[in-house]
Amino acid sequence: MMVSRLMHPQQPPKTMFSLEMIDPGLAALVLCAFSLLALGKCLYNVSLHPLRAVPGPFWAKVSHWWLFVLEMGRSPHEVILQLHGVYGPVVRISPDEVSINDADAFATMFSTTSSFEKAKYFYRPFEDQAHNLFSLVHREEHAQDKRLMSHAFSRANVIRHQDGIYAKTKRLMDRLAQRARDGEVIPLFLAFRCLTLDAICDFAFGKPLGALDLADFHTPIMDAVDQSNLSIPFFQHFPFFRALLRLMSYYNIQLVPNGFLQMGTAARTALKEMRTSPPQDVATMFETMISSASKKGIELSEEHLVSEGILMIVAGTDTTAASLAVNLHNLLQRPDTYRDLRDEVKTVLPTPDSRPNMADLDALPLLDACIKEAMRICSPVRGRLPRIVPPTGWDFGGHHFKPGTIVSTSPLFYLHDPAAFPSPETYNPARWLVAEDRKIMMNHFWPFSRGTRQCIGQNLSLVEQKIVLAMFVRRFKPLDVLKKNVELKESVVVQIEDPMEVRVDIATE
Repeated sequence: MMVSRLMHPQQPPKTMFSLEMIDPGLAALVLCAFSLLALGKCLYNVSLHPLRAVPGPFWAKVSHWWLFVLEMGRSPHEVILQLHGVYGPVVRISPDEVSINDADAFATMFSTTSSFEKAKYFYRPFEDQAHNLFSLVHREEHAQDKRLMSHAFSRANVIRHQDGIYAKTKRLMDRLAQRARDGEVIPLFLAFRCLTLDAICDFAFGKPLGALDLADFHTPIMDAVDQSNLSIPFFQHFPFFRALLRLMSYYNIQLVPNGFLQMGTAARTALKEMRTSPPQDVATMFETMISSASKKGIELSEEHLVSEGILMIVAGTDTTAASLAVNLHNLLQRPDTYRDLRDEVKTVLPTPDSRPNMADLDALPLLDACIKEAMRICSPVRGRLPRIVPPTGWDFGGHHFKPGTIVSTSPLFYLHDPAAFPSPETYNPARWLVAEDRKIMMNHFWPFSRGTRQCIGQNLSLVEQKIVLAMFVRRFKPLDVLKKNVELKESVVVQIEDPMEVRVDIATE
C-alpha cells in the first residue's frame, strides 16, 4: 500500500558541508601544527635570526605585532627615539627591521650616491592606481619622475607663483582680522590647512579648491587626508587590504571610508578642469610635467597623474600648515620674541599689505631662525623612511647587516638630538643666531629628509612659510593661546588633532 507523502514528507537534502563533518582530532592536530609553526618562528626570530644580536625590546624581536601596535598609537618615532636613549644608535624594532640613530649613518643611507633602496612594504600603500614620486622604489624610475617635476619646483619657478601665494595669504589675513574684530578665536592649524590646500592646488592644477572661503575652515578633502594617514600603518602591515581598497577605488566602490578615492576624485576633476581652462601666465606644475614628458617622448597615464595629484594634496598641505601653526603657537606665547620679529618684518613690510620680494624676506635673520626652529620642533617628515641594505652588505655600530636587511631612520631623531640642539623640546629661535653653533645644527637639520629622495616641494613650503609668517606678525599682536601644549602625532608626516586656537588683536602701528 502506498503511503501518502503528506504523512511522510521528504527530508530536505543534507548540506554538502557542516561543522559536524570535521574530525575533532584532525582539527586539533592542524591547530597544534600552526601553533608550533608560530612558536618556532618566534623562537627563530629571538634566537637564530641574523639580527638576534641587535638590542631592542623583547617583543619587537618576537613578531611584527609590537611595531604595528606602536604605529597605530600614532607616535612611534618618539617612542623609538626614547629606545635609542636606552639601547644606543642601533635598535631592533621588528624581527627584520633595525632603527638607526646616527648622523653619519643617515648621510650614508640617504646620500645622493647611496645604494640603499626604499623598502617596498613601507611605500607601496601610498600608491592608488599607479605609482607616484614618493612611492617609487627604484632609483632610476624615481630619478626620471623627479626630472619631469624638478623645473616646476625650482626656487626660481616657485617665486614666479608668489603673487598667487600673496593673494591667498591676504585673503586669509582679512578673514582672521574679521574674527579678531569680532572677538572670535582663530584655529591656527585649520586656517593654515585651508591656505596650503588652496595654494598647492593652484600651484599644481591652476585653480584653488575654495577652502579659504569655508566659514569654519573645515574642508572635506582634509578629512580624506586624515582618513588616509590613519590607515597607512594598517596597510603597511596588512598589504592585502590595501590591494582590496585599491580595487574598490578602481571600480568607484565605497563600502568603507576611502580617503584615497575622495582625493583621487578631486585630483581627477582638477586635472580635467586644468586641460579645459585657458592657459595662465605661469604654467602649473602638471602642465610643466606633461610638457617635459612630451619632449622626452614619455607618455603619462591618467592614473599616474591622478596618483601624483593625490601626493600633491597630502604632501603639500599638512607639512607646511603644521610648521606655521607650531611656529605661531609658540611665538604668541613669547611676546618679546614676537615683538622683535614684528620689528624686523616691518623693515620690509611698511604696511600690512606690503608685498616684499623673496630676497628681502630671505635677508631677515630672525624670520629665518623662527622658521627653522618651528620645522625642527615640528619635524614635518617624521616617518622612519626604511631602506634596504645593498648587495655589498653594511657594517655599522659593531654589527654586520646582510644584504636585504631593512634599516630605517627618521629626521625627527636628528632634529631633536640634544648634542646639536640643547633642550631640544624647547622652542628657541635664538639658537640659530649663534654663528659658532650653526655648523653642527645644520649637519643635523634635515626637516625634508636628504639626498635625491628628499621632499621635492621644500622650496614651495619655505616661500609659503616666509610670506605667511611675515604677514601675520605684521598685522596682529598676541592676546591669548587657549591650549599651551599641543601633542604632535604622526604617520609619515606630522599630524595635529588640535585646532590650536588663539586670540589675537589687530596691530595698530
